[in-house]
Amino acid sequence: MEYKIAHIVGNLIAVLLLVIILLNISGLIVLGTVEGPSMEPLFQTGDLVIIVKSTDIKIGDIIVYKKKAGNGFIIHRVIEIRNVSNELYYVTKGDNNNLPDYQEFELMGVPSHRVVGKVLEINNLPIKIPAIGYLSLMARRLFSYLK
Repeated sequence: MEYKIAHIVGNLIAVLLLVIILLNISGLIVLGTVEGPSMEPLFQTGDLVIIVKSTDIKIGDIIVYKKKAGNGFIIHRVIEIRNVSNELYYVTKGDNNNLPDYQEFELMGVPSHRVVGKVLEINNLPIKIPAIGYLSLMARRLFSYLK
């Protein structure tokens, strides 16, 4: 009986991972790897998060946005939304940070055109796969050394 349950759970996980990969390839979702302590304890370095493209962003959502300079991305929580000349700006803050991310995007916040999407949540709980993102982090570091 225990073998049957373990076999069923294993198959469900395999199907779920296949669906996630197919949705990622199709562009409906993006997979992101957490790096750094700014969202601890919710997210740890190496956690893999599922990012959905959405224009329906609310205060409390965790968004992923492009850095102003460089190639990186930031995963932080929206603490305020501002409408300036019909463009939305999101004031964000890492859960583990003392201050909002003002220095990155002047004083208005993150402009909507820099937002990649928001972290997928079910019943207000962000979906993450712990530690699997370490593979991505290791590959990224390896490729940066090879350049």
